[in-house]
Amino acid sequence: MAFGDGVKLREAYRRAEEGGYAFMANNIAEPNVLIGLLEAYSEAGSDLLVQVSAGAAKFAGGGDKRAGLWMLAGMVHTLAERYPITVFLNLDHFTVGEMELIESSINERLVSSVMIDASGEAFDENARISRSVADLASGSGILIEAELGKIKGVEDEISADEAFYTDPKEAVEFVREARPDLLAISIGTQHGVSKGREIALRIDLAAEIREELRKANLDVPLVLHGSSGVLPEQIREVIRHGIRKLNKDTHYQYVYGRAACEFFVEHAAEIVPPTGVEDDVVNLFPGGGWSPNKKAFDPRVVGERIRQEIKGIALSLLEQAGSAGHAL
Repeated sequence: MAFGDGVKLREAYRRAEEGGYAFMANNIAEPNVLIGLLEAYSEAGSDLLVQVSAGAAKFAGGGDKRAGLWMLAGMVHTLAERYPITVFLNLDHFTVGEMELIESSINERLVSSVMIDASGEAFDENARISRSVADLASGSGILIEAELGKIKGVEDEISADEAFYTDPKEAVEFVREARPDLLAISIGTQHGVSKGREIALRIDLAAEIREELRKANLDVPLVLHGSSGVLPEQIREVIRHGIRKLNKDTHYQYVYGRAACEFFVEHAAEIVPPTGVEDDVVNLFPGGGWSPNKKAFDPRVVGERIRQEIKGIALSLLEQAGSAGHAL
């Protein structure tokens, strides 16, 4: 198939609403996670939504957000051609400080959707900023996601010490004023690791927000950020109440780190010289008594392990969302 634009993404969300399922929105910062995701979603017959945050773009560009964003987007566009599914790209948690990048991404049709995060601002300013991005995207087909309420924790360059739940009545007013295509709400999730405790979700609040929006003829798909600590039964319940997009980043970061850690622990003796051997990295151990094993230290070897682990967890997560078998 190929990269999917905002028009196709809108259709994908429409089908998800009709079918009562959601999409995991999966953050990437380098190719191993992306390829693992592509393999999983192709096997499951689900279209794939990937996300690039401003922090990931900065990392991938060696400090240059624009270079990193265009590199990662180019990777998504190119690899999408090789797989039998539609691949969508969302800008995740971009702020007013990245407005130039947002505008360029829209003008060049680089992405399928943009999440503008002005949730740290007062209500009126949040609505104004979000509406300005919706206006930028007008006529492009690119979808705009905005956020009302704050989610506790840290997500790349965005942080909040406290959570603020989304008010259902304010949600109606916000969607009227800002005109987003999707609305991210705060119902008790948090960015990062939930420190081993179950997250107490206000699922009743999601249901109330959805109902208030429907009564006002503003029934937009709802988004849940910080979903990495949410339990499978909680995911199924929030989907039942209108959540159509669930963000996943920390989960993949952990799986990535764990796969790499376990691999290098297993192969430490083939990579690190034993006691008594001179640690001559510059000359790559010319003495002949010991030498590292290229099959253990070649980044492509651990990279393949990482891809397989990402594929495995992605298959489990997309089954929770219910998108398997629903490719466009």
